[in-house]
Amino acid sequence: MNRITEGLNNKKSCIEIYQDMVPKSLIMLLKDLQQVHTKKHYNKKQVSHAAKANIADEVLQILSMVNDHDFVKEVVYTQDNSKPPSIICYTSEQIADIKTHLQADPSTVLGVERTFNLGSVFVTNFVIKIKSFSGKSCGHQYSLNDVFPWDSSMETYHTFFSHFKARILTEVQCFDVKLGSDDEGGLRVALDSVFSKPDRLLCTKHIKDNVTDYIKNKLPLTSNQRSQIMSNIFNDNGIATADDTIDFDIKSNELCNSFPCFANYFEIRLKTRLFNYVNQPFRKYDSNRLWTNNNCESMNHRFKVALNWKPHQLPELLDKIYNVIQLHHTDLKRSIVGNGNYELFGNFKKHRIQHSKWHSLSQIEKEVLYRKLASDKKFSDNMLRAANGFAIPKVKRLAKKPGQRHRPRTAAVRTKPKF
Repeated sequence: MNRITEGLNNKKSCIEIYQDMVPKSLIMLLKDLQQVHTKKHYNKKQVSHAAKANIADEVLQILSMVNDHDFVKEVVYTQDNSKPPSIICYTSEQIADIKTHLQADPSTVLGVERTFNLGSVFVTNFVIKIKSFSGKSCGHQYSLNDVFPWDSSMETYHTFFSHFKARILTEVQCFDVKLGSDDEGGLRVALDSVFSKPDRLLCTKHIKDNVTDYIKNKLPLTSNQRSQIMSNIFNDNGIATADDTIDFDIKSNELCNSFPCFANYFEIRLKTRLFNYVNQPFRKYDSNRLWTNNNCESMNHRFKVALNWKPHQLPELLDKIYNVIQLHHTDLKRSIVGNGNYELFGNFKKHRIQHSKWHSLSQIEKEVLYRKLASDKKFSDNMLRAANGFAIPKVKRLAKKPGQRHRPRTAAVRTKPKF
């Protein structure tokens, strides 16, 4: 039986195990192929029974981790036991990073989103894009802290956001925090309640998906008509990127007049959201593209890959996510010496040091260098760089004659009089 178990653990098929055992004078120990199948079924049954742990026992284990685990900071347990506890997790390095990066780059958008199918709880995390690093095989995203709730109610998210705000309020209070999310009700209401009048953005991708689903399944429109609606709303000269309020209203009225069947949905469900959380932030921050929550999506994907796309029990789930975040943070520091999955970007390359010098530093000195890099506010060095690293100062793409306003060859060149 031990030989069968060993073969099953090595991912061998039943017929392979049988073929391996029979020629080795083990016929007396193995009756037939069915015996191997029976052993395999029995092992699976034992594993399935072992995996069925009581969630209350898992929560009890998490409660003990508050004092023993660096990642588990708070477990919210209601007095009347009306809902399962929520778990708030982060490390001290994550809080230090968010304070530093929000101060260095006030334009940073904190993305928030839920992740599904990781276990018996939802995983909701804050993610930012760190502009000083560029991913070699991944993006700039960095997960900051997570909450593990059983529901998506406003009360649950209010507790999480209040906890988070209290940890960053002392350092990050001289400017408004910019928050981005999808249009989930409980999440949206909690954000507006905890952060007084925040600059909140909605993910354009989620809005597009919702509009596409509605016009495809609810309205009698052709494919060309659906494409025209999406283009009128989201293209470079569409409603979402309107130049001002008047332009926004004009384009909205044109869309409703062109597609009357879509007008009711647009006026009730879409127009206000587009104006407040897409168009206004787009104009206010002079963005070159509409905001999407891709950083959260990318981090959620990394969680699922680490879990092998399978749901896990709570303690194991927390450990796996903690390992992902620790590796992420280590790679950020390793970029200072040119190792890891990240590399310093643009003007931040001046912070790079040699391996020999890095290894000669103490942990405190290494942390000082990392904080100096994270707090650097200069995101552009005004240099143009070739593929091999050659750099020159930025110049205009076209050397125009002084006073020239028009590019066409037939256009007259107008110069200001010098008297």
